This record gives sequence, structure tokens and C-alpha cells, in this order.
Amino acid sequence: MASLISPSGYVAEECLCLSSIPSYISTQSSAVASVALVGKYKTTQTLTDLVHNCPGQTCNYPSQAVPECQHGNPCGFTCKNGYIPYPAQKPTQCVCNPPYSVCNGKCGMFNGCPSGYLAKRDFPRGKRCPSGYTPCGIPARGANSWECLNIQTELESCGGCVLSLSGNVSDIPEGADCTAMPGVADVSCVGGRCLVHRCMPGYEFDPTGSSCVYLEDRDPVILAEQYGLEHVPF
Repeated sequence: MASLISPSGYVAEECLCLSSIPSYISTQSSAVASVALVGKYKTTQTLTDLVHNCPGQTCNYPSQAVPECQHGNPCGFTCKNGYIPYPAQKPTQCVCNPPYSVCNGKCGMFNGCPSGYLAKRDFPRGKRCPSGYTPCGIPARGANSWECLNIQTELESCGGCVLSLSGNVSDIPEGADCTAMPGVADVSCVGGRCLVHRCMPGYEFDPTGSSCVYLEDRDPVILAEQYGLEHVPF
């Protein structure tokens, strides 16, 4: 929060970050008036100095967050691409709750999830990829569609191809889509295996720690109904 003084002497508490100054000076009436009086450069520099000298705080935002400065919470945020803030009160992350799933960075209902980053390589002798990459088919695309993937780290084809190519591919193992694992909130592909870091509410790690299993007695919706409480969606 910064104390800003308008040309008329009015003092206001504003929620302002360095990244939002360009938008601020073009939309806020006091800043627009300042630009008209002393110019854009001096107005920008003055606001920058105010932010630097203000005893505020540094904000760290989670993935998929859109900063939204709120009264009493300078580090507030909303979420984009279908994600929702979690928890509902004072959220710290953006999550994609079941039955929705993640596809190419977006949260929603999908029938198949082709990779958003195609790295197709057309060589005269057929389907080849650079060293360390494997040719895999692309779900929901034509039979001749394929891409080069690092199956050791690729979330959607971890350990092999989720969709194998036709022809001589017996040496390519079947892969897993780590993002489609039920109840998983945070997962990565390490060494060709899905590594679960966190489970969604209502789920917990299985005994091997390689997946999340649903537990009815941990489901926040069911618990709220049992105790006659109103469940606030995450």
C-alpha cells in the first residue's frame, strides 16, 4: 500500500505494484492528471520511488495466479485458465479440482489432451527425433500426427507414449498421463515415472506414495453434510 497525493492535495491509500504502474497512470484519474501536469516519465518515476520506499511487502504468486490487489490484502490474486483459488479464504495456490483435469496448462473437461508444444521432425527415412526424444502419436489427431517427446520428463507421456505410433514401435513402452491421475494436486515426471507431491482434499497418498486414493471420511463435502455445515467449494 502506498500513500499517493493528487494534484489537488488529496491523499489516498493505493494498492500499487511496480508491474501495474503503466496501467495505473493511464486509468486512474489522479495519475492521468499528474501525467498532464508533469509528464509521463516524471509521474512514473515518482510512483516507482513511492513503491520502493513504501513499508509494504513483497508478493509471491503461485502458478496460474493473476495479481489482484485487494483492500487489506495487497498480495491478493485470482486464477486464470479455469483454475480456482485455494483455500477459499486467504488462498495460497490455484488448483484444478476433480472432475476437471489439466490439459496444456488449462483446467477443464477434456476428451484427450494433445500436447500444446509440437516438435515434429520430418526426415526422409521416417519418424525420427533428436537424441533423448521419442516419437509419439498425438491424441485426438490424425493417425499420421506425431511429435518428439522427452518421455523421462513429459507430464502427459511419462515413461513412454500414451498413444503409440503405428508400425515398428515395440521398443517404445506405454506411457502415463500424470496430469490425469485421480486426486492429484501436484505431480511431476521424473525418470519416466509419475512423482506425486500433493493430493487434493479428500485424498491421501497410497502406501507406495505413487498415487492418491479417495477416502470418504476425508471428503470435505461429506464431512460438511455430516456435521450440518455449509461446504464452501474450493
